[in-house]
Amino acid sequence: MAADTLNLNGAAGHFLRTKGPGGFLLKFALTYAAVAFVVQLISLWLSAPVYEVYLRAFTENDGDITPYLDEINAASMRTNLGTLVLLPLGLLIWVVFEAASQRRYLRDEGFRLAIGADEGRLAVVGLIWFALSIGGYIALVIVAMVPGVIAGLAGGPAAGAVVGGIALLAGLVAGLWFFARLSPAGSLTIRDRQIRFFEAWSLTRGHGWSLARSYLLLFAVFTVILLIAYGVLGLIAFALILPATQGGEADAETIISAMSQPGFWAPVAVLTFLLMILSSGFAHVVGGPAALAARQGGEAAGAALPETFS
Repeated sequence: MAADTLNLNGAAGHFLRTKGPGGFLLKFALTYAAVAFVVQLISLWLSAPVYEVYLRAFTENDGDITPYLDEINAASMRTNLGTLVLLPLGLLIWVVFEAASQRRYLRDEGFRLAIGADEGRLAVVGLIWFALSIGGYIALVIVAMVPGVIAGLAGGPAAGAVVGGIALLAGLVAGLWFFARLSPAGSLTIRDRQIRFFEAWSLTRGHGWSLARSYLLLFAVFTVILLIAYGVLGLIAFALILPATQGGEADAETIISAMSQPGFWAPVAVLTFLLMILSSGFAHVVGGPAALAARQGGEAAGAALPETFS
């Protein structure tokens, strides 16, 4: 199917129409959330020295961190060095789960994690995305700053702020369209068992805004759900702390002591894990539109449609 005949109607709900063994989304979300939860715990452990200094400043010096700056800088250096170790781990985790997600969409497979050729090719795609993201961020800053500075010099700070804001919004819209045009890169790579990145540009010609609308819809729905979930989490956390305040004000040490009790952090940890399940499931859902385009596209993507889909 050529790019100009792609049918992306209902692309946002494509995750509901996958074939293959049942229970994929639940298994994917639970496993991804469990891995993410462990990584988050490691990250918190690496950041613990910084948090410890801030807590002492909060409880011993009424929040004034000035006397603790040297300690904070030293602890931050150790934390940052430790966090660098998590970067390749983060790429590995993304690769294995993204590959599992796209195999579901493109090959109708059940849930499985692996480290093989699919994952190696997707790692290259991920690195290209990373490089483009850095370039896009720099371009966005330039697009927003230059018109804003010129307008500010000509018409004052207010004009600069308005023009800069409009330029930033235009840059974000252009960035979304650019992302949408290239979004099937990972799907094509899994489909064709070859690294496909800029071939996605040919595949999505004339369909950039259709894909962009699908992503906007998915992110809008997810954002509303996530805001509600975080609101519930905040209310529960407040209700757990409230008894420690005895219905009134309490000092920082009392609140921190209450937060360190299992009666507080255990339910908060459970709720946080549930939020991670939600986010992990979305990681699969958001790949649906690109996978639909790749599944329909054939020679326009730079390779013949695999026999499985003919």
